[in-house]
Amino acid sequence: MQQQTKSSLIKTTDSFNMAEDKFRVIVKALITYRGEVLIGKKKPDNDHPMDGEWHILNGYLEKGEQVEEAITREIKEKTGLEIEVHQTIDVMSSTWDSSQKDTLQIVFHCEAPSKDAKSNGLEEVKWIKPSEITEYVHSKEAERLEKREEQYNFIEKLDKMPVF
Repeated sequence: MQQQTKSSLIKTTDSFNMAEDKFRVIVKALITYRGEVLIGKKKPDNDHPMDGEWHILNGYLEKGEQVEEAITREIKEKTGLEIEVHQTIDVMSSTWDSSQKDTLQIVFHCEAPSKDAKSNGLEEVKWIKPSEITEYVHSKEAERLEKREEQYNFIEKLDKMPVF
């Protein structure tokens, strides 16, 4: 096994910090319960490109955290729900504008145990039919849902699934 020197450790740490300065990892959850999808509305005072807009619930990956841990933590913080992560739907990069960091976004299908979602830190949460999602969410997010094949196909399948 190769021994790392102090200078190589510093270089590795500096590389991580440089990457952190250039982009963030966002985890997103298409949360379902009995044929409906949960969306959230951001408060209008967060200084975010989607202030006051409906969106797919999401959050940031924290240093040292696994992506599945990040999405379950973020959803519990924002809704109080203990979700079950089923699968990765899509992975993509995105930038809102030149003033924002680039993001690597990982979209998961998650299932909620009930419709008992709270709106912690959000203006509101709402359960909707999958076919309605692009009517509600921010236009940039709606465009991604329609143009990204993996996301589009997933929403189509959800819409056609029988509800139990």
